[in-house]
Amino acid sequence: MTGRTANMMIVALVFGLLIHRASQTAVAAGSGSSCNINAATSPGPPPFRECRLQYYVQVFVGDPSLNQSFSGSFGHGELFAFNATEGPEQTSSRVGSVRGLTIDSAYKASDIIDLIEIELISYDEENYKGTIQIQGEIRAISPNEVAIVGGTGSFRGARGFGLIERVLLDGPYRRFHHDLHFVY
Repeated sequence: MTGRTANMMIVALVFGLLIHRASQTAVAAGSGSSCNINAATSPGPPPFRECRLQYYVQVFVGDPSLNQSFSGSFGHGELFAFNATEGPEQTSSRVGSVRGLTIDSAYKASDIIDLIEIELISYDEENYKGTIQIQGEIRAISPNEVAIVGGTGSFRGARGFGLIERVLLDGPYRRFHHDLHFVY
């Protein structure tokens, strides 16, 4: 086979694949099985179409005595559940809750906090209802960037990133500002 013939066969194959893909897309669009769900036909609450969502997580920490060794608390996991509020005050309107899991991933005991965190934000306010799933590494130095990996209800299929910043550290009280940025 000559170089020219091989090139023509490759071009024909590529065009064939493009035509096949275009016909599949046309069938999907015509049958109503497109991945882009129309908000009017979507079940549940209205979709969240803003680019940014901000709220505060109110944390009260107990005082457990942890046995720190050379390896610190590597692998130690904790489940948590906290309130999410509209503003920074503890008395601010509740917009939902934050539940999740942290796993200590710092090998050596030190002042540096290194956690792997997975959160489920249950958001429930006047206009929007649903969940947002985020995950990422949480370190002592803030802000920390996390990934938005999914959602349900108003946040169905959410993607993007979030910045988590500690804004209060007062005895057993902690407050974190979550600033989520959605990519559609």
